[in-house]
Amino acid sequence: MLPNWICCGMKERNLDWFPRMRAMSLVSSDAEGEQNELRNLQEKLESTMKLVTNLSSQLSELKDQMTEQRKQKQRIGLLGHPPSINVNPQQPA
Repeated sequence: MLPNWICCGMKERNLDWFPRMRAMSLVSSDAEGEQNELRNLQEKLESTMKLVTNLSSQLSELKDQMTEQRKQKQRIGLLGHPPSINVNPQQPA
């Protein structure tokens, strides 16, 4: 329920009671602070994304190197034990 003086003002179409240009509002620095915070978060997100991309690339390189190293060890294992050749065959008596 509105106070009587407001009802009378409205009936008379007198809006002097309304706090025009005197209302509380957010200080512009608050809005600027939020914008700065958003910018900082965006920069941190972009930086993190670059780091993740870089780490993913390094991980992929490491995986390729490990695969190549494993292949080389398998080749060495296959070639490292050649069948023994008897240099002095025994002659039948």
